[in-house]
Amino acid sequence: MTPLHYLSMTELQEAYRKGTYSPVEVTQAALERIAALDPTLKAFIKVTEETALRQARRAEVEITAGNFRGPLHGAPIALKDLYDTKDIATTGGSMALLDRVPEQDATVVSRLADAGAVLLGKLAMTEGAFIEHAPGMPTPVNPWNAACMTGLSSSGPGVAMAAGLAYGSLGS
Repeated sequence: MTPLHYLSMTELQEAYRKGTYSPVEVTQAALERIAALDPTLKAFIKVTEETALRQARRAEVEITAGNFRGPLHGAPIALKDLYDTKDIATTGGSMALLDRVPEQDATVVSRLADAGAVLLGKLAMTEGAFIEHAPGMPTPVNPWNAACMTGLSSSGPGVAMAAGLAYGSLGS
């Protein structure tokens, strides 16, 4: 049997429809997994626990009422820290942008929210999506072999998916 944190989106949605799991249960489990593993793996720049739980509760109410928005509804995801998120810092992997808080979501972020996705947080990346991680910013660690590279620009999304820290992520 597939562990909860490695269910596919299709399996996750089927579990929601059957009532095997709820969006709140799955989100809480994902947040617990992030808290346990991410201090070592460094995939996340920012975990958005309050946002995630609020969105999961909403998804749970909607799904329970039969208002299913589609395949991302209630799915805990994480975004590369390149995508603007309203009221949540977007650094682009740069220490110089630590205090940059966008006033609106990027289009893809708005569309994910409209689809009912649950935002777990923002994921590490190389500075400006170029070649190196900025000094002072997290450098993700390969969960399967710390001696192997995680990739560059979308290293946080790669690590999050490989380690089962999210059910989906956006890189670039």
